[in-house]
Formats: sequence, structure tokens, C-alpha cells
Amino acid sequence: MFFSSALNPDLATIEIERRHHLGLAAARLAAEAIAADMDERFALDYEWESNTELTFRGAGVRGVLQLDDKTLFLNVHLGLMLLPVRQVLEQEIHEYIDQWLPCAAG
Repeated sequence: MFFSSALNPDLATIEIERRHHLGLAAARLAAEAIAADMDERFALDYEWESNTELTFRGAGVRGVLQLDDKTLFLNVHLGLMLLPVRQVLEQEIHEYIDQWLPCAAG
């Protein structure tokens, strides 16, 4: 049986968990700013499903961002066309989150 690594869900998924010190209200404002910027730059559609969960979708990508008062969790599923640049995208996502959401100390 032929197996394509491109169909492996682990390769198509980027998961990031980030602790922060902003509290829920400020983290939600930061998440809203990130989502609005991504919408403007990359035409990603987003919607708040609840006070703590934002879903997004765009060409070749979909995902969910979940927040609480101390943690951000991001799950991004990449389409087949974006798999070759997965590592680059993951690094850029980390750097982008660093700009908008300062890490908790220690």
C-alpha cells in the first residue's frame, strides 16, 4: 500500500502553546489584533466562537486559537500546498506571536 507523508496529520498540523501574563481580557485584545492583521495581510476569515475561542480559515489553512488568563493555544491545519513550507510558517508564527503576546517570565 502506498503511503504519502503529505497525508500524515502530524505534518499538516502546527500546535503552539504559549504562556502569557496578560490576563484573559488583554490576551483577547491581542488575539483580536493578530486576527485582524492576518485578515488584512492574508485574507484570513475569523470568528469568535466564544469569549475564549477564535476560529480562522483562509486559502490552504484553517485553525483555532484558544485563550485563558495565562495560556494561548494555537492549532493550525495546513493544506497540501503549504506542507513544503511548514517549518518556515511555524517559525514565523512563533515570531509573530512574540510581537503581540509577551511570554510569561520564567
